[in-house]
Parts: sequence; structure tokens; C-alpha cells
Amino acid sequence: MGPRAGPRAFDMSVDSMMTSPMTMDPWAWLERRLDGVPAELAAAMRTALERLEPGSAATPAEGLAHVALEELDSVLGAAEQDRRAALRLLAADALLTYAFEAAADPAAGGSAELAERLAERVGPRGALGARIAAIECPAE
Repeated sequence: MGPRAGPRAFDMSVDSMMTSPMTMDPWAWLERRLDGVPAELAAAMRTALERLEPGSAATPAEGLAHVALEELDSVLGAAEQDRRAALRLLAADALLTYAFEAAADPAAGGSAELAERLAERVGPRGALGARIAAIECPAE
């Protein structure tokens, strides 16, 4: 899956966020953490993660963050705002939370520095901040 063009696209490129590439499947890293997650939420997370092309993420943090932001973008851009959309929004939130955990996990190639850079990348001045600003102040 390549980056989408347009004002709502999120740029989560490896070069912009991570400096120490490590090949690890984000799903393999995440799977071990889903034991206590409600089945319906875990299924929504799996569905979102299936959209990530194998080998496209340098680290689990990068892959999870990319999928989370793409899912958020998709849900916010959808016309229907129903229970399914709410579940997808929860899945995006959970995936982004796990992205931060992976960014700080040395076993997943993470470090405090990578977690901080992920926060800068998706935070108020990053991808999420730009998306929220677009909602609050749509371009004319």
C-alpha cells in the first residue's frame, strides 16, 4: 500500500520517522499482545493490519502507526458513522497505542528516542494534528 495523495493522507515514511531499520512483521509483534483484547476489537485490528503490505514497514512501530493513521483517515472520511465505524475508530486508537509501545520496545527495534520521534511525527504538529486541523478548519 503506497501513500495516498490528497489533504487527508498521512505521511508515515520510514525515512521521516525511523533511522534504524529492522525487519519485523508488525502483526507478529502485536499478536502476542492481543490475548486480553475483546475478540471484536482484535478482529477489527486484524482487518486493518491486513491492509499493510508485507515488508513495507521497517519496524513494528512504523507499520502499526501507518495502519492506525490510515484507518483513522478512512473512518473520518466515511459517510456512515455507525457502530462499525466506532469499532474501526477504537481499532485505530488501539493500533496507535501499540505503535507507541513497539517504538519503546527494544525487542522490536525501539528505543525512547524512537518513541519520542513517533510522538513528534503523529502528534499535534504531525499527522494527527494536521488531520484534526483539517476537520476543524476545512480548506475552502
